[in-house]
Amino acid sequence: MRALRTFLCCGFAALAGVAAAQGNWPETGRSIKVIVGFAAGGGADASARLVTRKMGELLGTTFIIDNRGGAGGLLATAAVADAKPDGYTLLWGSIGAFALSPALGVKINYDPLRSFAPISLTASLSNVMVVGANSRYKTVQQLIAKARENPGKLSYGSPGIGSAGHISAALLLDLAKIDMIHVPYKGGSQLVTDVVGGELAAGVVTVSTVQTLGKDRLLPIAVTTAKRDPALPDVPTFAESGVKDYEANFWFGLLAPKGTSREIVDKLNGAVRAALADPQVSRAHLALGFSGTGSSPEDFSRIIFNDHEKWAKVLSNQR
Repeated sequence: MRALRTFLCCGFAALAGVAAAQGNWPETGRSIKVIVGFAAGGGADASARLVTRKMGELLGTTFIIDNRGGAGGLLATAAVADAKPDGYTLLWGSIGAFALSPALGVKINYDPLRSFAPISLTASLSNVMVVGANSRYKTVQQLIAKARENPGKLSYGSPGIGSAGHISAALLLDLAKIDMIHVPYKGGSQLVTDVVGGELAAGVVTVSTVQTLGKDRLLPIAVTTAKRDPALPDVPTFAESGVKDYEANFWFGLLAPKGTSREIVDKLNGAVRAALADPQVSRAHLALGFSGTGSSPEDFSRIIFNDHEKWAKVLSNQR
């Protein structure tokens, strides 16, 4: 708790660092750049464009999306950490850059807990553990029981080392105290083929993958979030399936460089939350597989801090 209080105090003391009169922000005719660490056309990009378009209407300005893919969002995150804290350069950040990559020992050029002024959570998404439709395993508990009987024999697949799928399964192995072989893939296509064909006992994929392929090929046995996913309401969570304390919630959020004034942060926070509450935005977000949930800057800071601490412990043996 002391570490969390220190983090929150440092973060919000920094918000007052640019205390000049900024009541006219955003200036008429001046656009706001949002750097997204993922390629155009993907889910993160689509979410950012959807939400910031509505924010622009609310604030009377234009948001420009700057896609800087590569290194799992680390390059974009580092760029915003070094940006001028005037409210005109923002980050569409992800849990990967703030908690997962640091936990895996990836070298980063910023401090995930001190280089930013968190504004709001913008999207949450779950992953889902799947088996082949004809698999002998119909529940998480059946899979766990078999893994305990045969430690180091069963295999699971993910879209790659450090991916959300890998992280989700790593948490299961840690909490259930089981040993399975991780088979990383370069993408989801071959992973799904091997799960369906029985080459893998299980895999962890996105909810949209299950929606696209259908339950005649894949059997979803648990979602990774604390609550059931609206897109798969009949699929239980891991916690409901008997894995106590399991929660792997993957998120995106809006952040500014450290030193951005609290006035600007509050204006942006109000616009984000109003945009996410708009029915059209909400429906479009759900279609992308995201749950658009806003937050206060303080709550978003706690999420970042808690995930940073949590995944550092879970993934320390995955490096």
